[in-house]
Amino acid sequence: MVAESIFSVVSIDVLACRYDRDSRTVMVAAYDRDTEPFVGVPALPGVVVRSGERIFEAAARAIGKIGAQLPADRGQLRTFDEPSRDPRGPSLSIAVWAILGPTDPAEAAIWRPVDAPGHLAFDHARIVADCRPLLADHLWRDAAFTRALTRPEFTGTDAVAIAEQLTGGPVHRANLNRELARIPGLADAGTGVGLGPRPPKLWRWEQG
Repeated sequence: MVAESIFSVVSIDVLACRYDRDSRTVMVAAYDRDTEPFVGVPALPGVVVRSGERIFEAAARAIGKIGAQLPADRGQLRTFDEPSRDPRGPSLSIAVWAILGPTDPAEAAIWRPVDAPGHLAFDHARIVADCRPLLADHLWRDAAFTRALTRPEFTGTDAVAIAEQLTGGPVHRANLNRELARIPGLADAGTGVGLGPRPPKLWRWEQG
């Protein structure tokens, strides 16, 4: 009789995000699984950590499943340890964020709104939902995260859209502009192009 393993497999699941300026939507990448369990079901890109492998080394393999490379702008979020999260046996998942630019290749990615990712394999929909507030905590406070998501230049309208999708609540534009004005390295760049009598304020990250 084979003794039941008391050890959990450790995996890395990546929330690869980008901001789609055309639709003003923060998107998260999934891909169609090609192995059981959940073959054919969209999932976050993830892998089991190999012996001796570090978190971001595994994350680089994981994000390769959507045809992307792990960017410099990435970080660790939290660990998910629900015993039944994987039908194959006990498994821990370390969630990692990574921000992809609009031109970064990710040919196998299925892009979905971060606030409405739809059905995903395993507990990946819960991972996205539970990590959204953590991403919101990074916004405006973590310059590397924020700059990667907004890109070098963005409008107040973009800032409101990003903040509302990550926080899940309404954002007061004037208060947000005051918060943006306090961020080191972010400068008021006048006004952007927009409809209506009041064009949105334009923000630009300083070089360096």
